[in-house]
Amino acid sequence: MGNSNHLDDATIGPHYKAHYQFQYLTAAFQFGLFDILEKTPGITLEELSVRIGLARRPTRILLLGCTTMGLVWKEGDGYHNAPYIQPVGDLSDQPSATYLHCIYRAAGWFCESLKEDTNVGLQREIPGTAPTLYGRLAEHPELESTFHTMMGAASHPVPEGIAAKVDLSEYKYLLDIGGGAALNAVHLARSWPGLEITIGDLSSVAPRANEKIAELGLADRVRAVRLDAFHDEFPIGHDSVLFAHFLEIWSADRIRGLLTKASHALPSGGGVFVMTHYQDDDETGPERAAYLSAYVHTVASGEGMVYTAKEYEQWFSEAGIDPVKRVMFGPDTVVICGRKR
Repeated sequence: MGNSNHLDDATIGPHYKAHYQFQYLTAAFQFGLFDILEKTPGITLEELSVRIGLARRPTRILLLGCTTMGLVWKEGDGYHNAPYIQPVGDLSDQPSATYLHCIYRAAGWFCESLKEDTNVGLQREIPGTAPTLYGRLAEHPELESTFHTMMGAASHPVPEGIAAKVDLSEYKYLLDIGGGAALNAVHLARSWPGLEITIGDLSSVAPRANEKIAELGLADRVRAVRLDAFHDEFPIGHDSVLFAHFLEIWSADRIRGLLTKASHALPSGGGVFVMTHYQDDDETGPERAAYLSAYVHTVASGEGMVYTAKEYEQWFSEAGIDPVKRVMFGPDTVVICGRKR
């Protein structure tokens, strides 16, 4: 049959495919594809070619990649954003492209990060002096805003899941540590009308969260305050604490300290809820736990990883919190629920 230049899936391998998936994603951002589809759903290939300034064939290639990745779907001759793309809005600006390229380059320092046991990727590829990604983003407000927009879009189904599966009806005052742009708080406040929520986050984040809260008409029950979770004591007066995708960023010792602070701030019977990516108790998977651990170690903080629920339950017990149950959200997210003794 002769030689062929065709590469099948077995030949390409996951790393090769992931590289091109990233290229499609960044190209879509740079050409403003998602913003155009949000404003003109059902637009045709020919119309898109004109709008984004590409010839027909390159436009077709771009759409093919985004469609196969599930970012875009086609109905008849028209193209639409996938539902979870809608909240992203216009990410075709320079800060978005800069952020994406920095993160991708930084991930390439994984081996060096393992050897040096620190986030070499952050240090080499993302400008700034802070030791964590979040500190460096705070030094660049445009990139920080982009980060929170993208994280909000990516995690959109998660807060809805919290409200649907975790019963907060017995609580009145929730402290949301590292609550960011208020995505979790907004969904929880709407689902539990009797619940008041305080978001504790960095001084660069809290004001923007309060702006969003006010725009949504929830300022009477939700507020964001400036809080350095590691250096400030947690405010008292709450009967529950939520850590949503926050603890896995940090070392086991830091997590113990944060859970102890939560325990000290709560009355007896107070609730503690840790939403985190899931790792099997036998430490063999799933796959998402592996690549998110690589990201946290290489870029985000250099000290965390996706831990097992069993480890969190042990840390709960050490902090005077009784583990109550685990609530799964699909195959790779879990909420560990506890109650202060």
